[in-house]
Amino acid sequence: MTAMEPFKFVHTADLHLDTPFGGISEVDEQIAARLRDATLQAFDNTVELCLQQKVAFLLVAGDVYDARDRSLRAQLRFRDGLARLSQAGISTFVVHGNHDPLSSRIATIHWPKEVHVFGGEGVSRVSVRQGDNVIADIYGISYPTQDVRQNLARDFHREASSPFAIGLLHCNVGQDTGHEPYAPCSLDDLIGAGMDYWALGHVHAHRMLSPEKPTAVYAGNPQGRHPAEAGPRGCYLVEVNASGGCSARFTPVDAVRWSNETVDIAGLGNDEAVISAARDLCSSVREASQGRPAVCRLNFQGVGTAHYSLNRPGFLVDLVEQLRQTECAADPFVWVERVEARTRGPVDIETLRLGQDFVGEFLRIVADSRNQPETVSRIRSEIAKLFDSRLGRLFLQPLSDEELQRCREQAESQCLDLILEEQD
Repeated sequence: MTAMEPFKFVHTADLHLDTPFGGISEVDEQIAARLRDATLQAFDNTVELCLQQKVAFLLVAGDVYDARDRSLRAQLRFRDGLARLSQAGISTFVVHGNHDPLSSRIATIHWPKEVHVFGGEGVSRVSVRQGDNVIADIYGISYPTQDVRQNLARDFHREASSPFAIGLLHCNVGQDTGHEPYAPCSLDDLIGAGMDYWALGHVHAHRMLSPEKPTAVYAGNPQGRHPAEAGPRGCYLVEVNASGGCSARFTPVDAVRWSNETVDIAGLGNDEAVISAARDLCSSVREASQGRPAVCRLNFQGVGTAHYSLNRPGFLVDLVEQLRQTECAADPFVWVERVEARTRGPVDIETLRLGQDFVGEFLRIVADSRNQPETVSRIRSEIAKLFDSRLGRLFLQPLSDEELQRCREQAESQCLDLILEEQD
């Protein structure tokens, strides 16, 4: 094989530019502005990475925007970032996905000369030059409409003349159940196309599906936007050597980091111990975020006397307020998005359940209801009037199964506390 000229590129996806963070109305204006700009800043950080590493090109694997009607602010920020790359001689190759299909409304914006947006009528190939030499061929296709259900990967075929072949695609590999099955395909489909590297988008958790022959990577999204997208978020910096082999390294570029943290209440005896544990955890989150602000959800769990503090009316509300006052004043800030308690007091539940009294009967009914699938449907039916009311539709978000389960556990725990309190 003829030796190649080594080069580097960056692979990003699922930018979802200008996506709002949930609940930022509760934050003061200065912090709210940081959160509102987080997806845009993460993209700027990606551009800086490209410039610092002097890459040959940037790949964007779909969902540049969050909605079909793209905000002008997002489009201008994207264009300006790509213009900086173009001025440095760095090309950008873009495919659009289910959130930003070609059929969506687009402002009249002229893209920089080094930007290539793939069409949606079929897979096309674009060559990348470095000096007089072609160093890579990029094969890609955009979604013409949102609902693309056919296997697009089967339309990719490497040409024999490609020195290094890259497939750029927004798709669902292996029927990932956590994401809509847009452009579904298998890893075998990717392997069969003959690419050297697959730059994939759609799945928001970064993941390497295949380390080599081909290297197939989900870049994930560069900025987490809610608690389910916690932890480092970024892109992949890929280095191609003279023999055509490549190494892909995940590189965080997130502007604000989400974190879900758990505190075991065993050994926490009083209010002060609970507050101290929460503050210590916020300090750990700040240190782990590596100089960037963080949004944190704290979860107290376990068995102990701190259960009675955490479940005292108003305690969690006051705790959140105190933590926000102290942790948001630090630099970088940690904004406590929520504090939850899934705890129990130090009582022997199993022994109480065997009792032939009201407490035992209550606990047996609770245990039986957990094993009845129709219980969730019955609860949803009971609370439907609240969520379907005019004010409910305005102010309440539908509960997921996980959130409903947490509500059930909290209600059961509070009922038991009240019953035992009456018996004392």
